[in-house]
Amino acid sequence: METLLNEKLRTYCIALKEFVCEDDFGNVDQAKYEQLIASVPFKNKQWAGDAILDTLFDSADERMTDDGDKKILEKLKGLVKSYELCAKDPSSLVHETLFFPNTDNVKSLCRQIEAAKRNLKICVFTITDNKIRDAILNRYEEGIKVQIITDDECMKSEGSDIEYLASKGIEIRTDDSKRNHMHNKFCIIDNNILCTGSFNWTVQAGKRNQENILITDYPFFIHEYREEFKKLWAQFADNEVEPIQYELRGRKKYSRKKARWNNHY
Repeated sequence: METLLNEKLRTYCIALKEFVCEDDFGNVDQAKYEQLIASVPFKNKQWAGDAILDTLFDSADERMTDDGDKKILEKLKGLVKSYELCAKDPSSLVHETLFFPNTDNVKSLCRQIEAAKRNLKICVFTITDNKIRDAILNRYEEGIKVQIITDDECMKSEGSDIEYLASKGIEIRTDDSKRNHMHNKFCIIDNNILCTGSFNWTVQAGKRNQENILITDYPFFIHEYREEFKKLWAQFADNEVEPIQYELRGRKKYSRKKARWNNHY
């Protein structure tokens, strides 16, 4: 796959070079150039930057005849590539690890959720911890956009908070397989913070299981997880959890048949 990707990128760079060098160098149709850049054969275009920069600088170098100008261009290339490296690989300002069992770390996760100011994208196998449920609901009731993707079978299990959250109006979608599970556990906060790891959002996981969460603002990982969430959200468009009449107080179990899923998840 990597070889194929590299070949596609090489072919793209040849086309880019031909486009930039056609007619008078520098008189480039900006709209067409932007369209070409938008078609980079790489799911994260930022990481194709080295090849693109090399192509553009090589194109300019080939048109130059003055050795002094070429030296200046080479220095400029080094400066631009250094800047490009800093842009795509910035220092992380948020880096935290949470390990479980640890009820204080459950509270730390809740604080991350409660810090959301614009949106929450949550993709988790299940939610049964009422502290986490209430943190999510609090954000929703404050006007924050909340989207949840979860497992269809696990949603039907006793103790699940998914249908309760749906009853409050939160957008929730599930997978549609009885044999396979939507087993992700991650959350993207304001498109700036990622929480991910083995931790199921359950009372059992917080109090008894050996679990972990990594919290980061590293742009590459946020981009990749956002793309995965976007893909799953579209994939499960037909599986929206409908709001229902639901009474939380005194709840024992759902009226649906208890889901059959492996208890060690």
